[in-house]
Amino acid sequence: MNSKTLNPVDLKMTEDWEGNNAAFTCPSCSKVFLVSGMIHKKGRACPACGLAIAYVEGGRKSGGSARIEWATSE
Repeated sequence: MNSKTLNPVDLKMTEDWEGNNAAFTCPSCSKVFLVSGMIHKKGRACPACGLAIAYVEGGRKSGGSARIEWATSE
């Protein structure tokens, strides 16, 4: 399983994080999707391909975390 954790002070052009909401780019299909720490408490799978799942816990400015995980190709 691969994973990437967003850096709250160094967000890339394909990422965004405000409060407990983050935008991720799926590494498998390139779909951009939003994840809410309040709504998606168990994470949210990519709505296009379902091959990646992203999680947001807490807020960007309050020490929270945001990450995306996807399966490795065999």
